[in-house]
Amino acid sequence: MPKIGNPRLSKDIPCERCHSKRKVGKKWTEKIKNASGFMVLEHIQIVCTNKECQLEFERKLVEEEIKREKIKEGRNAGRNTTSPQASK
Repeated sequence: MPKIGNPRLSKDIPCERCHSKRKVGKKWTEKIKNASGFMVLEHIQIVCTNKECQLEFERKLVEEEIKREKIKEGRNAGRNTTSPQASK
């Protein structure tokens, strides 16, 4: 099966923040059921070899996740309220 995307491996591309080398941090496979049976996905987590840079990246990722949750909660809160006219 042909690969999609950049022909260079992600670990061979230097870190965009600090330009250090990157390495494979974690590798796992996932089996997903679809219409024609199962599909196997291979995931690779690439991390920066500069520990301070990687910690800063992870901190920003957590901040973004918290922001997304707040936005999602705000949307759900707006949907759960019913107007007095709708109940009449």
